[in-house]
Amino acid sequence: MRKLLLATTAIIGILTAGPAAAEPVSLVVALMSGGATFGAAMTAVFGTVGMAAIQLGLSVILSAGVSALAGKPEQQVQRGELTRPTSLPPYRYMYGTGWAPGTPVAWHVSGRGLYVCWLLNSRPSALTAHTVLLDKRPVPSVGNPFDFSGMGASGTGDTFGNGHFTYWIGRGDQTSCPDYIVATTGGAFLATDAWQGRTVLWAIMDSGNPDQRSWRWPATPPELNVEADWSLIWDPRDDSYSASSNQALVTLDALMNNPIRPYLPDYLRLDTFASAADVADQRVAVKAGGTIPRYRADGVLVWSSGSELEDQIQPLLAAGAARLVRIGGQLGIVPAVARPPVHTIRDFTDGQEVSLTSLQPGDSISSEAVASYAAADRAYELAEAPVYIVPGAAEADGGLPRRLDLRLDFVNDHRQAQRLAKIAVMQSRMQRSISWELFPDAFVLVAGSVAEVDLPPPYARWNGLYDVTQISPAAGLNDDASITLRLPVVLQQTSAAVFAWDAATEEKVVEGAVLDPWVATLQPPEGVTLVSGGDAADITEAGAITPRMKLSWLRPGSSSLLRYEWQYMTEVWRATGGGSGGSGGAWVWPGQWTSGGTVGPEDGSEATISAFIVPVTLGRRYRARVRGIGVYGESAWVEVAPVVATAPSRVVATPAILMATGGIGRVDLTLRQANDANAVRLELAASNINLIGSAAIIADVPLSANVTVAYSDGGLGSEVTRYYWLRARDSLGNASSWTAAASATTT
Repeated sequence: MRKLLLATTAIIGILTAGPAAAEPVSLVVALMSGGATFGAAMTAVFGTVGMAAIQLGLSVILSAGVSALAGKPEQQVQRGELTRPTSLPPYRYMYGTGWAPGTPVAWHVSGRGLYVCWLLNSRPSALTAHTVLLDKRPVPSVGNPFDFSGMGASGTGDTFGNGHFTYWIGRGDQTSCPDYIVATTGGAFLATDAWQGRTVLWAIMDSGNPDQRSWRWPATPPELNVEADWSLIWDPRDDSYSASSNQALVTLDALMNNPIRPYLPDYLRLDTFASAADVADQRVAVKAGGTIPRYRADGVLVWSSGSELEDQIQPLLAAGAARLVRIGGQLGIVPAVARPPVHTIRDFTDGQEVSLTSLQPGDSISSEAVASYAAADRAYELAEAPVYIVPGAAEADGGLPRRLDLRLDFVNDHRQAQRLAKIAVMQSRMQRSISWELFPDAFVLVAGSVAEVDLPPPYARWNGLYDVTQISPAAGLNDDASITLRLPVVLQQTSAAVFAWDAATEEKVVEGAVLDPWVATLQPPEGVTLVSGGDAADITEAGAITPRMKLSWLRPGSSSLLRYEWQYMTEVWRATGGGSGGSGGAWVWPGQWTSGGTVGPEDGSEATISAFIVPVTLGRRYRARVRGIGVYGESAWVEVAPVVATAPSRVVATPAILMATGGIGRVDLTLRQANDANAVRLELAASNINLIGSAAIIADVPLSANVTVAYSDGGLGSEVTRYYWLRARDSLGNASSWTAAASATTT
């Protein structure tokens, strides 16, 4: 058995040498196709019984295409989770260049100072240049953050200068905690807290003056990101180590250095990764002029013990539309680039039934694709690249477009995302597949190779280029002196058009965003109004009315908002000179606001959020203000102009003057309140002429519905004719219409 294993491995090593080693492959094919010497040698090694069938090694593509990454957290979500404080930080690798989110792993408060250690990368980093960002605001600094025996680097400027932010960075080669941190924390940080082999940042933050904390430190601890070049990865092309965004090299590093199941070099086809690295480095023209690398991979890869390794590195493969391939027990990579065929297939055997598939299931075919990518100019939030539409595809599919959604967590450039969207949708339209057995001259093929099919009729319609997705060479016994070679092969249609790209006509322009350094601060509420009257009152089904003031504002669009805080005040009478009531003083605003409470962003109607001031004093002026409170602190207050508290209008029935009789120097009246449950008062007006506009109110009498009361208007003199009008009011101040005039003459 051991001889069998060694011999088979040796054969596989020859057959999987690839196109560059065509001569050894041709020699083996010649021997296997009829050479008696090779047959005799095989019989001598294995014996006649063992030669019934020898499997020479499966060669198969493991990932059939760019995955949609369903169910895996996107970069935007992972970055948010990594900024949360934890004593057990997720294991992560930072690849390429960009923002590394910091996870607070240790913290200590002393007076106004907050000491924090953030984990940036679970391995050493290059950090040839860097920028620290606090709550997405770049921190200008002076000093040397890598000097652990000194004072590190200090922030400058109005926000972070004057000792408000001091920091040190360990690239992974540090052997101790910064001396100053150890000396000033009273044992909270020890020299042994070095986080050796990890990239970390230590900082001291001074909270500063209380009135400046909301804008200097909108979150505690602040959200930290560091922009830099990160993990040092190996390049097999020159046996060097450097920070790199090369998609193939990043994928190779993840396979060799992951904490789950690292691959040893002997189990990898390093030549395929070297070739793929050359492809990733190729320069591709862009519409604005110039070129960019074909395939970059930049971002944070968070390792999880609950998933297969191949699933976890899928976002790295997706960044280059690459596929993994297993060749004779070794893992290789197939880059997304047009490749020439290494073999032409002109015939096939009758060793197995031929399967020709011309149409794939409809749900696997798309006519357009849109890629979501981590936009570097938008703080690595998920953004959509312009949709790529295959010309004429929707019409060919029946008229309805079918969209492919592609998620590219390690792509930071919309131009690369647009190219990958085209590759994905074009690959979905490569519908033809062939499964058959080939003659030994096809021994040169391995999974990932490109073969050209050139057959005569009736198979001519199947001619073209195909990817080898699986090939399973096997040697079988022919006679005592020779063997036969079986080559079952599965092919999938491909085309150079899948990978072609004309930036001038196919690339869509995307306007770059200018990152606001204060992007994390909360915007103040918009559309704030304060109203009274019927729009604000609480009216029950039974008709009971409670006057209120209604404070409203537009529903927010910020995901960082937690709640709203609102306050109000009303005028108060301030007497002067010993006066009281309506004289000897003035209505003034108090110096302090009254808290109205908080309102959640989910409250209110579809478009607005509201809060109510209740109870209110009718006729009094009120002011109100509101601000937002979010993850990154508070917004500015938004105050509205004063509004007079009023009640909603209501129809009140009219009362009656039952009798008006003249007496000596007076008029006696009998009044009856309106038969209206809402009527609570009577107002009596009088004048010496029959004109309501000249009348003055001479009595305001509390009176319930349908109750009669007597009133005497005296001190009038003799022969004086008086005219009277009466109306009712409800508790909200609404008045009925005036009665018709009633008159009487004194004696």
